[in-house]
This record gives sequence, C-alpha cells and structure tokens, in this order.
Amino acid sequence: MLAGDREQIASARRPEEYVRGRILSSLEAEAQKSTQGRRMVRERVLALGRDSIYNLTGLVRAFPLDSEDLPSLENQFTFYTHFLGRAEELALKYTGASSPDFSAVMCNRVTSAILAVMLGTLQRDDRVLSLVPKGRSHPSVQQAVELVGAAFREVQGMTAMEQALGAQTWTMLVITPLTPSKYHLPAVDVSRAVALAKEHDIMVFIDDAHMMSRHVFYEEPVTFELGDVDLSVWSLDKHVPGPRGAAIVGKKELMDRVSAQAFQFGLEAQSGHYVAMVRGMEAFDPAPVRAAGALAKELYQRLEPKFGDRVYQAGPGVALSADDFAEVVFERARSRDTSLVSSEVSVAGCFLLLKHHGAITIPITGYPGAAPTFRLMMHPDGGRLGVDRLEDALEDAIDRTAGLLQRPAEVRELLLGEP
Repeated sequence: MLAGDREQIASARRPEEYVRGRILSSLEAEAQKSTQGRRMVRERVLALGRDSIYNLTGLVRAFPLDSEDLPSLENQFTFYTHFLGRAEELALKYTGASSPDFSAVMCNRVTSAILAVMLGTLQRDDRVLSLVPKGRSHPSVQQAVELVGAAFREVQGMTAMEQALGAQTWTMLVITPLTPSKYHLPAVDVSRAVALAKEHDIMVFIDDAHMMSRHVFYEEPVTFELGDVDLSVWSLDKHVPGPRGAAIVGKKELMDRVSAQAFQFGLEAQSGHYVAMVRGMEAFDPAPVRAAGALAKELYQRLEPKFGDRVYQAGPGVALSADDFAEVVFERARSRDTSLVSSEVSVAGCFLLLKHHGAITIPITGYPGAAPTFRLMMHPDGGRLGVDRLEDALEDAIDRTAGLLQRPAEVRELLLGEP
C-alpha cells in the first residue's frame, strides 16, 4: 500500500492473532493442520507418484549436495578445510554487500536468523518500528522483538511510517519489502524509508527473505543497493534452489554481536545444511523465476475479470487474502451461513486444491502463525501444471469449498485428519 492509499497504523497484536475459529482454534491446531497436510502429500505421492503433486509455494527447499561433497563432510575438520567461508562469501555477493565492512553468518532458517538479529542488537525496553506495505510482517519479527523485551509497533505504508518516526523515539526500523502474503513495497519507498530512518539515527534491518523474487520479478536492486542498510536476512529457499535456511548479512560492528548470538543458541547452519546452501546459491538461475513471473501475470489477467480487486499480483504468483477468498466462496454458495471463519474457509480451499488436483500451497505445510492467504505461486511447478488446468482447479476448489460451508465436521476431518 503506497502513500495516499488506505494507510493505517496497525494496532499492536500478538503474531498468532489471526481470526480463530472452532477448527483452527490455536497454535496447536495449526501444527496439527501442517502435519495433516504433509501426510496428505505423502499419501498422494505413494499412491500416484511424485509427478502427481505440483509445488505452488515458491519454496524449493531442496538439499542439493553433490556426490563429491560427501567425503568433505566426513567430519568437522574436513568440512572446515573444504567449505569454511564459502557460503558467507556468496551471500555477501548476492546481497550487494561488497564492502569489507560487511560480514555474514548462515542460519538454519529465517526465524532463527531474525531471532539472532534481535538478540544481538536490541535491549529490554528498546522500541522497534516495523514497516510493511499492507498486511503484516513475518510472525518471527514481532516474536523475536518481544522475546528480548523490546516494544514492537507495525505500520502500513509510508505516510504512517513518517508519522510514527515523528511521534516516537525508535531503536530499529524493520522493513519488509515483500511480505509473507506477497504485498510489495516498491524499492523507491524502501530507499526513502531507509534514508528517513538514518536522518533519525535509527538502525535499519531489512527482512528481505524474498529478495530473489523481488529482484527478478520487480527488477529491483538487491538489499544493500537500496541504501544505508545495517542488517538484512535473505532466505535460501524462496525462489532459490537451496535448503530451508537464511543468510544474515550486515555491518561488521553489528554482525559480531549477531553472530555470537547465533552460535551461542545453536541457530547457525550445520555442516551438511551449510554445504547445501553453497550449492543452492551456486545453482541459482533467474530464468525459471522470470518464467514463473510471466505465468503469474497471465494467470492474474485471467482471474482479475472474475474476482476484481480481491485478487492481486503476488510477485511471481497470484493471491487472495483469506477474507477475500471467503467472500468469493460465500458468493458462489449464495450464502454466508457457516460456522467457519475466513481463515478456515481459505485453508479448506487450499486443502481441496491438494486433495483433488495435487496443487500444494503454503497453508498445506506452513508452520503455526503462517498467513492463511490463498497463494498460487508459479515457482517451481506452475509451468508443469499449466495456467488452463490451474484456472479450472481453482474454480473447482471454490465450488467444493462452497459445498462445505454448512459441513464443519467434514472440514475438521479435511484439515486436521480427525472427525
């Protein structure tokens, strides 16, 4: 959401406070939902083969070790000898942190990387301002800030951020250029936000987990070409053919403290994980992301006449918020009579898309706290499924979801694997 649009200051809230229903009623229920989703994927592959599923998450999460890597992973000393420093060097290069004043550390996932950043840079009662274009930041941002004992406030859009900068004293500005729900803050606004923060002597941390999709799809600069950024996190599995993991890159005077926290609390990537990160970065090719982006634009052009502004371009994907997906389903059913809340309606649609068409979206396997947005990311398998089939599958999923609005017991069994 840009300046002049419907900007608002988001009220402070716990990250888990999506609208709760009777089925997805808690973090524990969300964890059970994720287990059920993974079970459904397993059962489908065992019954119909690996080609029966289509990864529409935008997350590759491969483990690309070469056979010649295995002897070098025999023990920690051979690992140090052959790989020490290689992942950090690649992360610095990709993020544009070419100056010797920067360093990096590799972590086992984005959540652990953000935790290390906050542990290493914040103190109790510090104040953190989070800027998003719309929606919300990744749950781990607020969770890590509050774990340290600092205060967290999130704003949507540039006008709200400028108002907040003038009203309070802040220790850190967190910027999420591409949110978990794929709302996009253009690079020109990111650069302006960085500059404004520096005028107020505020540390700048960019959660650029989706850097590669942002860089390739929107043709924007990589993180440290956006301005005087102090710290960043970049994911090695989001439109990158690596394992689940993240690189923290930043100024050395901050990174010494951040790295110490990562190692102290076991947040760093272990040897095999580290080498898979190296291979994933080495193998990165922007061409598949560009191809996915072209498919996403085509799909958006087909869906926008049907769904209007409820559907949006989610980088190299297409998405509807949980609320908007639920509204589409209510219109299809010609009824709003249901005990399901919007997040349960949206997630049910995702599970039906998997069950009947083999399409896997983020809510299928996402961890507790993941947004229930109905996202169809075209990388890596959108091309294999095809826009025609995907459009038909979406229509079928909407129809099937509409048919379950008054059947909550069936929805519970679908999402949780229990009657």
